Amino acid sequence: MKPFKFWTVIILLSAAMILSFTYKRPKYKGTGFVSTLEIPAEFDGWRGRDITADLNLDLEASKFGFLSELKTYQYVNSKGRTLLLIILDAGNFHHPNVCYTSAGFKLRELDDTEFNIGGRVITARTLYTERGTESFLSFYWIVIDKKIVNKWIEQKLKQLYFSLFNKKRVGLMVRMDIPARENEIEDALILARQFVREFSAALAPEPEDYLFGTVGK
Repeated sequence: MKPFKFWTVIILLSAAMILSFTYKRPKYKGTGFVSTLEIPAEFDGWRGRDITADLNLDLEASKFGFLSELKTYQYVNSKGRTLLLIILDAGNFHHPNVCYTSAGFKLRELDDTEFNIGGRVITARTLYTERGTESFLSFYWIVIDKKIVNKWIEQKLKQLYFSLFNKKRVGLMVRMDIPARENEIEDALILARQFVREFSAALAPEPEDYLFGTVGK
């Protein structure tokens, strides 16, 4: 498996995404659902490990309590290709375009990527980012109460509605990051689709619905 420090930048960036949003408003109290998710460590040629507890992030992160609302898994396949999977409470999610650029990354928005998963069709936002020698292909989507939210404004309006009326809903952001150079984007797309297909097949029905939406919804 690739050295842990290989992911340091991308993980800390994810932490900054959460903290930057949290600092701008009263402390967010999540549902605690993320910590209960059972994520498979091994399936169909993939080996993974939960590296959430290894992040050793700034103490401010623990003070705001988002670590209980975050899961980070590092996976490697039989060919040595690596992928980072991040699952976090959508209420703590800040728009990645702002966070990437503020962290010094050059960002390019690519066409959305469709993932076909057991009768579901997910349209994932797709970004290519570069900073120095580091480059990543990233995908993310948001699921609220087992329903895919395809538009950013729709997610924010629902979040506002739930907060105003004190309605607790399970909202998750699922994100994948794959190291890829410019000429490797197509290969990274193939890898992402393979991972999503095999990962979803390894999930129990309920976690699958929360992460990928209910079939037909």
